[in-house]
Order: sequence, then C-alpha cells, then structure tokens
Amino acid sequence: MDKETKPHHPHDHLARKVFGKPEEAAGFFREYLPEDIAIRIDAGKLHREPVSFVDEALKGSAADLLYRLEDEGEELWLYCLFEHQSQPDKWMPLRLLRYMVRIWERHLENYPPADKLPPIIPIVLHHGKQGWSAARTFQELIAIPKGMENASKPMLPEFSFPIVDLASMPYQEIRGTLLGRLTMQALKAVTEDQLVDFMERNRELIKELFQAGNLLDVGFALLRYFHDADTSVDKQGFMNMVKAIESKTAEDAAMTIAQQYIDQGRQEGRVEGREQERRELVLRMNATGMDVEQIISITGFKKQEVLHYLAQEE
Repeated sequence: MDKETKPHHPHDHLARKVFGKPEEAAGFFREYLPEDIAIRIDAGKLHREPVSFVDEALKGSAADLLYRLEDEGEELWLYCLFEHQSQPDKWMPLRLLRYMVRIWERHLENYPPADKLPPIIPIVLHHGKQGWSAARTFQELIAIPKGMENASKPMLPEFSFPIVDLASMPYQEIRGTLLGRLTMQALKAVTEDQLVDFMERNRELIKELFQAGNLLDVGFALLRYFHDADTSVDKQGFMNMVKAIESKTAEDAAMTIAQQYIDQGRQEGRVEGREQERRELVLRMNATGMDVEQIISITGFKKQEVLHYLAQEE
C-alpha cells in the first residue's frame, strides 16, 4: 500500500488532479474541517505524500490523498478519501480506521525512534447518487450488550469524521477555492446527469482554465472526465459542448482525448504502429501548449520517451 497508483476511475483522476495541488487541498480542508484545525492550514506547510492506502478491491470506487502539515515543530496528517459508490458504505468508519492504522505503521517504519504517533484527521468527499445515510462514527458499528455501555466504551475505538456529501449539497453551497468548487460541482453534475447545465453555467471559467498555462492539465482532466464519466451526452454532444467554450486549446484537447481512445482501440489487436501513434499523441498535446510534465501527468508516458518524441519534431 505504500505507493501511489493511478486512479482507476475518471472521478478519482479529476479529484486527485485538482486536490493533489496543495493550494487546492488547503482551500478544501479549511472549508470542511473544524475551525481550530482549519485556521492552522496553510498551503505552504502542506506536503503531499505519494502513497495510497485504499484496498485493491475498492480502487474502482475510491481514491485517497494524504498530506502532512508541519506547523511550528508540530505534525498533523490530513487524510482525504474520495468515495463514489452508488450506495453509502455502512462500514466506512472501519475502512477509515484500517487506513489510519496503515498510515501510523508507515510513520513508525520511516521514523523508528518516534515515541508518539501524529494525529490523523480523516475526511470523506462523497459524490454518489444518494445522500450519505451510513454511520459517521466508529461506535455506531459496535453492538454493545445492554448494561455494558459505560464499562466497555472506554476500551473501544471512538472517532468521527466529516462527510462532504455532494448529493445532499446544493450547488450554491459548495465551498472552497474557485477551482475546488468547479471540480466538486463537476463531480455532482455528472453524477446527476446535469453536465449540460453545468457547462452552460461555467463556460467562461472552463475557458479561463485553458488560457492559464499552469492549469492546462486540469482543463484536460476536466474534459476527459466529461468524456469518460457522463452517460447523458453522446460523443457528438460532447464535442458540441466543447466548441461552445470558444477556445481553440479546449477543442484541441477534446480532439486529443477522442484520438487517445481511437488509438487504444487500434492497439488492442496489434503492436505495429504503436510507436508512431504515441509520438503523434505527444506532439498534439504539446501543440496545445502543454509542457513535458503536463504530458507525462496525463498520459503516463516516461519522461525520456516524451523528450525523445519532442526532440524528433525540432
């Protein structure tokens, strides 16, 4: 578990792409964690850990991010789980406890002289079709025999966790940074088959993403999310929505996304021509203004391979 894996689902890819940025994560944590914790969160003090603790069997419906907060010599861990199962997981407190134990065990492996464990603050971002109706505390899962409540409770784990439940949250009540709000609204819109309305409301903001060079990878991830996750709009409808953004860069990105899937289909039955297709994909992405790191982040290609393709073009 002590390694970061690529998310298996478009929901996870978008959420990790955005909230994997410390400034966006800081905005999210400040809005949804208790005030005494929130006031200490500064993006400059957040350090993302390149690890995942989600069980292999659940990686199709969940992803996670772990941040270390260092403040005046003290350490705090912030653990965010992105959950998109259609039904709320009634065993969520047990899952969180398991992941938290893994984080502590990793900490002890990395810092064997430690004499205390750092606090872990868990938070769940849920965007299933139904609102969260499952347990929010660990003790809700324990069937304590009658007459033993007072005696047994001190001996049992007890913790709660915030649930950011997009299904029960109106769009106007979603809080955070501008990019964070846009991302959470996109997650909600696709889950509720409201992509067209979302695009119409946020056309100018999405256009700005493609005008900001440092956010091209986010814009690309957003379009890929719409392409992969939405079932209410066909592919031509997708292209029409992108054209309505009135951004050549966005149109090029959408064409690149579509071409990726064509390429994948071609590659399923043969190896011949794969090298040329990968090269053309890198060059198309570079032509939209993406730099080497953004291309690597989106495609998963090795840096040496990307540099090789770009050098051939010069």
